[in-house]
Amino acid sequence: MTGTDTTSAPTPEFSRIIEIEAIEPGEPRTFSYTATPAECAALARRLGQEQILSLEAGVTVTRIRGGAHLVFDLSGRLIQTCVVTNLRFEASVSETIDVDALAEPEYGRRLATLDAAEPEDDQEPPEQLIDGRVDVGELATEYFSLAIDPYPRSPEAPAEPVEREVFMLRGGSAPEGKGREHPFAKLAALKQRMDTDTPEGGDAS
Repeated sequence: MTGTDTTSAPTPEFSRIIEIEAIEPGEPRTFSYTATPAECAALARRLGQEQILSLEAGVTVTRIRGGAHLVFDLSGRLIQTCVVTNLRFEASVSETIDVDALAEPEYGRRLATLDAAEPEDDQEPPEQLIDGRVDVGELATEYFSLAIDPYPRSPEAPAEPVEREVFMLRGGSAPEGKGREHPFAKLAALKQRMDTDTPEGGDAS
């Protein structure tokens, strides 16, 4: 998520531009943004979600050498389909992200430092400032998308894999291709068939 080009790329669905030069050094400023219903609908299409109900972003901007330090407080609600029950439910996302937005040459120097760092030094790469501007709405969208659970489970979903198989045997179904087959799933299915084929009071042998 580096190199936010605000000059040549199409305007993102949720775009909010901040001019870093407008922030006085030593005087952090906080901005609050809310996606409109039309923006939420466009973001849902882009992110492959059934529905995004809301997306709010608070951004605190502090000037640093070569750019700015950004602190995002994100919150949002969306409609997802449970990978266990196949039922739609409302999910929420809440994230706090710290990242630097830097202009050249500081941006290049920071990337070089990260490339030379040890793998265990898990540092967030900086975003690139273009013409002294940063699209915090687009960054908020990217961080929001990363925070969405790709395998959502509804509150009604069974907590354990074995319970999930019982749920499915009782008539529930999981979305095609979602989830990992439980090691005892075939045994449970065989037992169900034996119970069905055996007459009441009869002998299954």
